[in-house]
Amino acid sequence: MHLNNNLSELVSIGIATKNRWQDLEITLTKIAQKNFKALEIIIYDDFSTYPCPFDLEKFNLNIKIKRFAVSLGYIARRNQLAKAIRTKYYFSLDDDSYPVGASLIAAVEFAENCSDLFCLSFPIYNPTRNKYENSSSKQEPYQVRSFIGCGHLLHRERFLQLGGYREELVHQGEEMEIAARAFQDNLYCYHFPSFLVHHTASNEGRNWWRMDFYGSRNIVLWNDWFVPQKLKLIKQIRTLISRLILSCRVFRPGLIQGEYIGLKEIYKYKKYRQNMSIQNYQRWRNFRSS
Repeated sequence: MHLNNNLSELVSIGIATKNRWQDLEITLTKIAQKNFKALEIIIYDDFSTYPCPFDLEKFNLNIKIKRFAVSLGYIARRNQLAKAIRTKYYFSLDDDSYPVGASLIAAVEFAENCSDLFCLSFPIYNPTRNKYENSSSKQEPYQVRSFIGCGHLLHRERFLQLGGYREELVHQGEEMEIAARAFQDNLYCYHFPSFLVHHTASNEGRNWWRMDFYGSRNIVLWNDWFVPQKLKLIKQIRTLISRLILSCRVFRPGLIQGEYIGLKEIYKYKKYRQNMSIQNYQRWRNFRSS
């Protein structure tokens, strides 16, 4: 298959959004500049306060948008996008993220030649802060633990076979959780340095307490689900101490509140335990994070 002519048969773009129309307009403008006119772009609006205020036809892209009458959160919407997409690969973008460098074709060619691929991670650069959120340590692709949610390429069928994201996580940490499950099934995440994604990280619509709370809660649950039994207690203690120190330093109580609820909910979600062997866990830890 010549990817130059058939990229649209392999890749679709999925975007979940809520109340960030200005960011989405910039993202679609940037996508249009990358000559992705043939790719299907599916946008799920998770019950924004008001419908899309601009004309999507102006971008000359193959866009389908669906507005929901109730908010379920981004994790649920991304699971639904994976089910709605019909191509082999699901190029997931945040509404404030867009590709800027090199060619998506090269990334897909790598994916097509990687029999154990679950997801491709990309370098992520924040132009407003002038810093990398996810940088590359090598020039060639290499294996990593997980991927960054704002821009990545998923093998859609394998994602669905694993059951998609755990919606009980509500917010944050879903990528690391499903990457660990994939790792247990001998499916891996790779970092592809030659395809850059910009993430403008808008503060609009963000709830920082919510991010702190679920970030802490979900780390506790991840530890319980995947850390080897012999190492679990010490890992949880270290996580608790680090959150206490950070909370005192930045004066954000959500970090501790999330830690407390995570510990309280361990038994509730014990059915998700797939604790790694010590050998597998050491392998996992030896990879770069994303």
